[in-house]
Amino acid sequence: MPVPTKVTPRYLALVIAVQLLASGGLAKAESLVSAYTGSSFTRQSDLHIVQGGISRDVTFRDVDWSARPLHPAPYYGLRYTHFFTTSPAWAVAVDYTHYKVYAKTDRTVLVQGLWNGSTVNTTAPLANYVQQFEISHGVNMLSINGIYRWQNLAIATGKLQPYAGIGLVYYWMHSESTVGGVFHETSYQSSGNGLQVLAGAQYKITPQVYAFAEAKFNRARADVNITDGQADTRLRTLHALVGLSYAF
Repeated sequence: MPVPTKVTPRYLALVIAVQLLASGGLAKAESLVSAYTGSSFTRQSDLHIVQGGISRDVTFRDVDWSARPLHPAPYYGLRYTHFFTTSPAWAVAVDYTHYKVYAKTDRTVLVQGLWNGSTVNTTAPLANYVQQFEISHGVNMLSINGIYRWQNLAIATGKLQPYAGIGLVYYWMHSESTVGGVFHETSYQSSGNGLQVLAGAQYKITPQVYAFAEAKFNRARADVNITDGQADTRLRTLHALVGLSYAF
């Protein structure tokens, strides 16, 4: 199979499908369905706003973000994992995660660029310019991951299985913003692709039920509509989660 110069989600899905067939098919392999909850921490990042019609092109440096994981809708995720028949330590997993980010607008930031046609280079509370910026109907992520688990370790009588993985993520987001006193709410919109890494451990409660704890890190660029323009920032987020899996 020729390798494209740019790896797309469609190509990656095709490669995974070929690997599934080569591993002996789905009928005899172990699969897991999982549900989880948790929290996230998003690192500081620059928020860039462009509103060409009113002469704004400004960057707010090192904006702080909060997660509010219990605020509706709470942090949650769903996952399907398929371990290969001939290589049972290896799996492919399709994972959906919903989390949120809220700009801490009361914090003082460095403001640089053009605001209402005038050059600015100052420090000020973010709320002087942006009263609200949040992706609270979700930073929604759909990922395809390769996972390796360590089986039959001499810990917890073999019931504890550490694992690690890496994946390609597709993002779509729903944001709300108030910039210069003007509110805007988007519909759900694509925000492109990103990458993630993960590591955790699952504990076999019964032959079919596992509990697990996991940490994962992902990064991508959030690019969303605002009134008369666009806003973008880089999301670099660490997740801590716990959940249950059912094996079949």
